[in-house]
Parts: sequence; structure tokens; C-alpha cells
Amino acid sequence: MTITSLLRGSATALCAGALLAGCGSSSTPTTTASGTAAPATNSASPSPGGNPALSVALVPSDLPAGATGFTQVSDGLLGTTPHTDARVFANSTNTTRIEVDLAVDTGTGAATTDYTAYNASASKQVATQSGTSTPSIGSQANEYVGTDTNGHSIVSLAFVQGTVICVVTMVSSSGTVDATVGEAVAGNQAQKIIAANL
Repeated sequence: MTITSLLRGSATALCAGALLAGCGSSSTPTTTASGTAAPATNSASPSPGGNPALSVALVPSDLPAGATGFTQVSDGLLGTTPHTDARVFANSTNTTRIEVDLAVDTGTGAATTDYTAYNASASKQVATQSGTSTPSIGSQANEYVGTDTNGHSIVSLAFVQGTVICVVTMVSSSGTVDATVGEAVAGNQAQKIIAANL
């Protein structure tokens, strides 16, 4: 089975903020608003050798202003799908979290096709949408702003850059999320993908 067929078959169930529902707690976050996303599997020290997503995954020093001081709290595959990565970063009080989900597809055409499912999943993260936009990130991008099923402020943004599909979800249990920070995280992720020529 190719990565394209794996992505098409499981994108909706695996991506876009899978770990963010537990924001504000000290425990490991659980599933998405839809309840269908599988949590990322934790890995002590993943190796980028066999997984191209790891070579472009953001680290805390890649995060923009507005997310300075965030630490990485988890990392793993999206479910068990190869060539994917899901990383979660949190502020010091664990009240604001950013999840960056990546899936490296077999080519740009496949990524564009598979983007639809990831974008739908990003949209579902925002249970009550107060705004949508199409930011200039990658070759295609959609952003959703509002609240999640717990009433927490959330922004979820999906984009495709080259062969990589990305979903950035930022949620806060203690205030309003600044959508420009989520967009800056996505922009930094897009630049890292471009630099790696994926």
C-alpha cells in the first residue's frame, strides 16, 4: 500500500489537533472534537532516517514570537501512518498548546488531492467557527477560527507545501488564541519544508 492510499484512507481519522482536547490539564491530551482521531504515539528519540516528516518537523527554537518559551511535550506518528509526524508544544502553564501534524505524500499531485481530507479535519476541530480565511501559505491553505467543543479558543490551519500536507492547531483554555501566531507557526513550517526541497 502506498503512502497516498494510506493517507486517503486515514487522513480524516488521524490529523489536525489529535492531541489538543486535553489542553489545560496535566495529563496527556486525548482525542479530537469528533472523537475519531488516534493520538500520536510517543517516541523518545525518533530517527529521521526512514521518515521524511521528521526531517522537517518544527522544534521549539523554530517557533515564532508569541510561542517563545513553548516546550515540546509529545512527538510521534499520526496513528501508525508512515511518513507522518505529530508534535505538540505547550506554554509553561500548559494552558496553550500548538500541534503541528505533517504528512509527506508521494508527490505534489497526490498531496493536493489528499489535502481535502486534512482540510476537512482541520475544519472539524473548530466546532463553532467565528471566521475562516485562506492565508497565503503554501500552494493551498485554509484557516478556521472559533471555539472547540469545550468552549476553548482555537485556530486550526491546513496547508499543502510541495509534497507535504500540514495542519497547525492552536488552542487555549485560558484566553483567546492569537490567529497570527498560528499563521506564523504555519509559515515557519512551510519555510522549513521549502528548505528541505520536499
